[in-house]
Amino acid sequence: MKKHAVLMLSLIFIFILPSLWAATTPQTLGSDTITFNGYIESGLYFSVSRLADTSYNLLSEELQPEGEGVDIGSWTLRVDNPPVTETTFTITYTFEPLKSTISSIKDEIDFILLERLEDESSEPVERNNIIGSQVTVVLDSGLSTFTHIFAARLTTDGAATAMRAAATDTYQSDITVSLAAE
Repeated sequence: MKKHAVLMLSLIFIFILPSLWAATTPQTLGSDTITFNGYIESGLYFSVSRLADTSYNLLSEELQPEGEGVDIGSWTLRVDNPPVTETTFTITYTFEPLKSTISSIKDEIDFILLERLEDESSEPVERNNIIGSQVTVVLDSGLSTFTHIFAARLTTDGAATAMRAAATDTYQSDITVSLAAE
């Protein structure tokens, strides 16, 4: 009987040992690789704001060609997660001379825009329909925020026209501020 028990234990051991070994070290029967792709979009925010709902006296000293101009608006560009390569943004202004909304008044009063940093750390720079601002964002810049104030001032011809123009409170010009990326 002892031989029979030893034989039975041997057979159990022979059959169980390989299955225990197979359970602890799995055999790879095949494999393949997939790629997980992801991206982060650059958060780009651009806003233009009117600073005051005011009508300005076009004959005032601050609006004359030698004056400082009057602050009329601002723009803010914010870039979250900077682009992979250095990116230059161009902000342009499009506008026409001040004109009366009354069709019988034909006066056109020329003006320019002056642009400066919001914190007034720079001198105002003249902007027109051709010359715009450029802002460059580089990869290591993280969150980048740029805010500029723009002011209006009459040109020499605009001031001369304003001196002889019809007296009315209907002069206006729409100023479009646009953002483009290179």
